[in-house]
Amino acid sequence: MDDYFGKDYKKFLIVPAILAIILLFLVFVAPGVSSGIDLTGGNVIIVRTAHELNKEQIETVLNENFDLEELNVSTIASPTGYGAWIEYSKNPLSAQAEDLLSKAESTLDDDTTSIAFSNELIVLLGGEEKTFSNSKLALLDAQDALANYKEEFSLKLQNILVENLDLGTDVEFQKKEISKTLGEASFGGMAFIALIGFVLIVLVIFIAFRQVVPSAAIIGAMIFDILAGLGGMALLNIPLSLTTMPALLLLIGYSVDTDIMLTSRLLKERSGTPGERATVSMKTGLTMTGTTLAALLAMIIVSYFYQIEVIYYISAILLFGLVGDVVSTWLMNAPILLWFVERKKK
Repeated sequence: MDDYFGKDYKKFLIVPAILAIILLFLVFVAPGVSSGIDLTGGNVIIVRTAHELNKEQIETVLNENFDLEELNVSTIASPTGYGAWIEYSKNPLSAQAEDLLSKAESTLDDDTTSIAFSNELIVLLGGEEKTFSNSKLALLDAQDALANYKEEFSLKLQNILVENLDLGTDVEFQKKEISKTLGEASFGGMAFIALIGFVLIVLVIFIAFRQVVPSAAIIGAMIFDILAGLGGMALLNIPLSLTTMPALLLLIGYSVDTDIMLTSRLLKERSGTPGERATVSMKTGLTMTGTTLAALLAMIIVSYFYQIEVIYYISAILLFGLVGDVVSTWLMNAPILLWFVERKKK
């Protein structure tokens, strides 16, 4: 059998060490991974058109006509058309109106106080103070006023984009709004699920192998794969959201598969030398990973051409993560296990 690792296998550890430093810089320093609006709260407008879109031009138009906080614009071009994703937090007036609406709802049993909050909201949004017989009617009127304001604001923004960018009638808009409270709750739930999943996988690994070094090597490779996925998100400006988080969790499964196969063969099989067993495992693992990478590449191409955002995000993250898995498994985990097996023999 072949032995591609040889006696100088420890030098392979230099590659993942250097890449880990680069990935940490990309994820936490520059450009960094941003959070999507479904975690932070805010608004997103998706524009689809046959006309070419320029990121800087869109930002200039919006900044000249609106006071949008945390504005983030990204564009995409494909043979089937052009698209833009415009994200921004709530404008101050809308946020203030929502706060008043929340107060009116919480004091619904006190007619005087609740009606006062509802009237304050109506006046804030340009309406006139009214006389209501009870707080429920006032609240309904306040809700209508806020809904109408948001709709008018959205239409105004769309019309200004159409006029200033010369988009004509061949344009489609899609709007999504997430409250800050819901975003915080979603982020907390997502973090809790990720933590539970990670802890359970770590427990299974330690129970399966019952040795510190092999188990730690698998966990290290798993963390490296997550870093590779996050690094890809930073480079492609893909936000961390409820859509992209499952892709990162999938990377854990892919990483554990190849690393467990490698660890099992090196520690439990007896045929051939450790280097030869590692080489056989590498051939099998690269075949498995190669077929998956080919499928992901096809998904990226199709989703990019047809501007299918969700599939593009997930497939891109998995692609970066699996490339990272090749490095972490065969240039980091394998040398560590070979060193462990040699030390154990001695």
